[in-house]
Amino acid sequence: MLILRSPLARCAFAFIFSCPLLPSLNAQSTEADIKAKLKDKPLYLRGLWREDKLHFDSNGTLIGKSGTVTFTVCGFDLKSVKLKPDKLILEGPRVGLELADNKQNRVHLDSPIHIEIDASPSGDYGPALDAVFVDGLDKLVPSMPYYWKNYAEKNFLPTSTTTTPAATSADSDSQSPNTRPRKIGGAITPPKVVRYVNPNYNNVAKDKKYSGTVLMNLWVGSNGAISHLSVRRALGLGMDEDAMAAVQQYTFEPAKENGKPVTVELNIETAFSFH
Repeated sequence: MLILRSPLARCAFAFIFSCPLLPSLNAQSTEADIKAKLKDKPLYLRGLWREDKLHFDSNGTLIGKSGTVTFTVCGFDLKSVKLKPDKLILEGPRVGLELADNKQNRVHLDSPIHIEIDASPSGDYGPALDAVFVDGLDKLVPSMPYYWKNYAEKNFLPTSTTTTPAATSADSDSQSPNTRPRKIGGAITPPKVVRYVNPNYNNVAKDKKYSGTVLMNLWVGSNGAISHLSVRRALGLGMDEDAMAAVQQYTFEPAKENGKPVTVELNIETAFSFH
């Protein structure tokens, strides 16, 4: 039997099988979609950008330049969504993070953020928003500096997903019996601080009249040099980095065992008091 297919029938056949592709090729974001994705969520700027006016292309790549700051002053609280034909405009306050063991308190800072994202041909802002924001501290942990790793994995990740941080070159050294720090006590005398540096009290913390004590862990080498610096008890609002910057400028006379210099591990507290 001979079956004739008209050009019209072939076109209909092709259209039917191409239909499933149309939603993904023409995905649209509405203001309601964007609010549902971002509103009342614990958002953080993925790139830890310092600037309060940020412009991104349709892929979520920053246009222009911006310095970076600590994640504890990189939160965002969406207040306004404006969807225009050529771009999306988001506005809201920058959010700071106060830390106390496993508790995190988000506080509004006096820094309104204005974000513009160029429209994509599809009109779908989802991929760009995912490139600009993370929803929750747990998603920032993998990119945090080494000195935050232990604290962050202990306090920001669900217990079931907590992992051992990847070893840095300094951490690898700690596995060698010859470089492992000694415990202070007995025949081992503690190192002595030769030079002490007062920490900077940043304006964000001052504005919030926020105070407390940061606990840092570090090694003092047999040559008096500092290494393996990490956060053990945090404050947030940039104060942990202030404490670290000060401690890194300390100079020590090394610990000694029977008169010979040795490497030791110790904790140092840095207090911030508002007057």
